[in-house]
Amino acid sequence: MTTSAPAPLSVADMTLRPATLEDAAFASDVATAAQPRDPEDPLLWRNWWKDEELVLQVERFIVWLEGRAVGFALRRHPSEASERFERLSAELLPPARTTARLQALLALLESRAAAEGARRFTAWAWDRDGLLNGALAKRGFREERRQRYWELHLGRNRERLERMTSDSRERMRAQGIRILTVAEDDDPEKYQKLWRMTDEAERDIPRSTPFVASPFHAFMEWMRSPGLREDRTWIARVGDSIVGISVLSYPPVRGNVATDWTGTARSARGQGVARALKCETVLQAIDLGVASVRTDNDYQNAPILHLNESMGYEPLGEKVMYLKRAEGW
Repeated sequence: MTTSAPAPLSVADMTLRPATLEDAAFASDVATAAQPRDPEDPLLWRNWWKDEELVLQVERFIVWLEGRAVGFALRRHPSEASERFERLSAELLPPARTTARLQALLALLESRAAAEGARRFTAWAWDRDGLLNGALAKRGFREERRQRYWELHLGRNRERLERMTSDSRERMRAQGIRILTVAEDDDPEKYQKLWRMTDEAERDIPRSTPFVASPFHAFMEWMRSPGLREDRTWIARVGDSIVGISVLSYPPVRGNVATDWTGTARSARGQGVARALKCETVLQAIDLGVASVRTDNDYQNAPILHLNESMGYEPLGEKVMYLKRAEGW
């Protein structure tokens, strides 16, 4: 369920009005203008906003300055959690983007979250973003962990990737592991199995906030994302079980083709399943004429970081997760 303010709010020299799903495209434009190296797709943002509402309490605003929309601000937290962690986001178009304004928006979001019981606040920023990092530091946020971003140039790594894929296919055959797409899988229970396997894999991702499981209906909404297709979603099977998944998201309007999710069941780890699945996704991208793909991983996830390096991924930078505790906590 989404909550929204009943009337416009004022902070510094800005006015905030409640946002709707129809504002997601504008918000993606703002994010793209602020970080042009990382363009955001408007259809994917609308879908992301819609999907968030299935499992999170969300409050979103469009920011106005001198009579025109210049940014967005939002906060969200899990509908059910043992401890309230509130994730905050604020962004402005470059002409209006200052440390002071970002700081003011963060302060407003914090105060509204704290009034509803939030005790810890998180926010993310590219390590290269001096303005946002400065605003977070002034609000008392401190670095908690990092997410590492990579890019793989498919043309100059094609021979390496074809060789790795061939080796992985042989290794999977030798272990009795089938690699196929969701579209090719005729198991009527495949979605339930994928959901359960994904839940298991997500629980093992390094994190600093409580894990919140997604219900089956939210998982199915993710599967229907405009960036995903069943004939581009690769899975691994051992007998009747699904033990792995990897899928690239193809932005329908703009942006970078990127790994949306790679995960394996605990029972299949150490067998090369993630490598085999990721190889299939990038080889398929080559066949589709894609020039490069991106991925990101927690900076402490050593196995997947090693896998990225072995495939030829090159570092792009890191996003920093910041954490702040409310006063008295």
